[in-house]
Amino acid sequence: MKDEFEENKGLLTWKLEDVKQETLHPFLNFYTLTYDVTKQGQHKTYPYYMVSRKDAKGLRPLSQNFQRPDAVIIGLYQKNGNEISVLLTKQFRPAFGHYVYSVAAGLIDGDETMEECARREAKEECGATIDDIEVLTPFSPSATGMSDEANAMVMARVVSLGKKDLEEFEDISSEFVSLSQVKLMLKDPHYIFALNGLLWLHYLLARFDKE
Repeated sequence: MKDEFEENKGLLTWKLEDVKQETLHPFLNFYTLTYDVTKQGQHKTYPYYMVSRKDAKGLRPLSQNFQRPDAVIIGLYQKNGNEISVLLTKQFRPAFGHYVYSVAAGLIDGDETMEECARREAKEECGATIDDIEVLTPFSPSATGMSDEANAMVMARVVSLGKKDLEEFEDISSEFVSLSQVKLMLKDPHYIFALNGLLWLHYLLARFDKE
């Protein structure tokens, strides 16, 4: 398949020269990347600032690993006859200072597969046992302007609900909502949705409307 973009014609050439870790925190750190940028034979130094959950050696600009996601976003639903309901989460997000509506999600732990992570996180956050896992996006950068984090998106059918296993400061509630209710929520500015959950809901509405 022919690339519709003419590679490097009139564009810049980028070479990563240095990575400097600016902070030392347990979960998220700030880095300065120094690039040598070339255009038409002229070189300039360009510092770029980013945050990452990884250590300096594992940063994606160095590893060039564009296959394994860092986290899995899990759209959960149940189907009773022709009626579809989605399991929405409501979580306090300290960086936002407010409760945000979304879907279950979590970081991949060690050598877990996406499916294993989805099953574990659905159980921990929502108490949900799941099946029929469908991978929608296996690898997708989430905030390329400031981070190297990449997520996968799956959807799965809820088989049963049981006890959650939340961490001490995880403030997460979950509830099944019908698609008709979802349509109303999306029109109401009172409900603040995370982008990933919002896009999945629009996808689900379009998909099941067609069916």
